[in-house]
Amino acid sequence: MAIAKPFCAVRPTRDKVHLVASRSYVSYSTTQLRKKLAENPFSYLHIIHPDLGSKKLHKLSRSQRFELVRRKYEEFISRDILYREEKASFYLYSQTKMGHHFNGIIAAVSVDDYLKGHIKIHEQTLSKRQEIFTQYLESTALNAEPVLLIGGVSSLLKDISKKYMSGRPEYDFTQMTEVRHQLWVIDDENDQKAISGVYANMSDLYIADGHHRCASSASLCLKKRSENPGYTGEEPWNYFLSYILDETNVRIYEFNRLVNSLNGHSIESFIEMLRNEFEVKDSTPLERPYKKGEIVMYIERKWYSLRLKNSELEHLDAQTLSEKVLIPILGIKDIKNDNRISFLEGPRGLEAIQQAVDKGKFKVGFALHPVAIDELKRISDEQLSMPPKSTWIEPKLRSGLVIYDLK
Repeated sequence: MAIAKPFCAVRPTRDKVHLVASRSYVSYSTTQLRKKLAENPFSYLHIIHPDLGSKKLHKLSRSQRFELVRRKYEEFISRDILYREEKASFYLYSQTKMGHHFNGIIAAVSVDDYLKGHIKIHEQTLSKRQEIFTQYLESTALNAEPVLLIGGVSSLLKDISKKYMSGRPEYDFTQMTEVRHQLWVIDDENDQKAISGVYANMSDLYIADGHHRCASSASLCLKKRSENPGYTGEEPWNYFLSYILDETNVRIYEFNRLVNSLNGHSIESFIEMLRNEFEVKDSTPLERPYKKGEIVMYIERKWYSLRLKNSELEHLDAQTLSEKVLIPILGIKDIKNDNRISFLEGPRGLEAIQQAVDKGKFKVGFALHPVAIDELKRISDEQLSMPPKSTWIEPKLRSGLVIYDLK
């Protein structure tokens, strides 16, 4: 089961929402951030980076910077850029990208479901990063980017969604990325009870994106409980902001690999070493791997197909590439930290691999077949972990569209 409940969101006014909502801050370079901040006084990026233009940036402690975030957020409320809902609601959010419609429910989901294993993970978190996120949550008391959760298919949820989507959305805007965003407020108590009931009857939910956000919310909750032994369980920090879609409504793409060195091997010797483990054949240019177990490689302006001689289809292709190529041949043992390897999200296509190698920045590129939803669920159910950068999952959500205040 999963406890998902409505909440009183803080969100942008209708006339400013297209200016407030931003991509995740990690997708911007420092130069891009400064440009966005200079051009748009309403961007949520001003809250995330309230001190980016300050000369004192490096003199501030982490806790001081986080305190500035909270103050900037409260300033946005005082300026009527953001406002607080008076009535607890669910939020039906729809994102349309390249003709695909992602529809799901934004809700406050119980930390206890994560702690009890009803919200399942497929990757491990980094303790240092989790610690920083926990400190951020404690200082700012803000959830502004939902965790992306995958649930089961529900005809009742579809019927409720259709009902609201037949009416005027609260938000409806398209940004420069050509992605359309729509949001409806679900404040009817009968519909709310029905939605909560659907999730309560689902055996499990699966994290698609946001493992560190989940883990840090759990860490904060446990800390708060230890400090407040009389807690009721209804305090805001017992929940975290989530966007829940059914498993047919998410898109899982691959994360492709680029390597800038052959570890001292010539191209000829490298390909010969590959033949020890793989059937290496010429491939049609720009043709994606057509099924699990095939890896497509681009090197010296040629495309190749790599297929394991001894099939190990229970392994993810990212794991196969690491164990058979990256570690033993190219000497890349830690793909999280080795600067010889870079990653390209699947939606950018094989053209991006070809361009990167042809420009000379990289020696070889590898394209993988995307992980299937059933594989993701199996790995989560078996309490296993995927290799780093195994999946690129859409939709990617906007920060500041709906905010869950933990105070």
